[in-house]
Amino acid sequence: MPALLAIFCAFILGLFLCSKDIKPLTSWLLSCCVVPIFVLFSEFVLPYMGGGASMWPIALIVGVFLGLLAGGLGILLGTIIKGKTNKNT
Repeated sequence: MPALLAIFCAFILGLFLCSKDIKPLTSWLLSCCVVPIFVLFSEFVLPYMGGGASMWPIALIVGVFLGLLAGGLGILLGTIIKGKTNKNT
């Protein structure tokens, strides 16, 4: 469940940064860092809760990919919303 929250936070951060007139590339790069930071935090700071081998390298690769997608979708939605509000003013 916390991993889904990290993906959602990447989406919201991309949306928020894009709506604050930050360049889309910068917003995308910053929002992509949310999920990998979460994975590294849960593996190296929180106590170990699993019973088998640690799969954090695989989780990091998948997390980076999902962070890229979620951040990109947030930026896309922010750009669409910003474009609609600019046309109305």
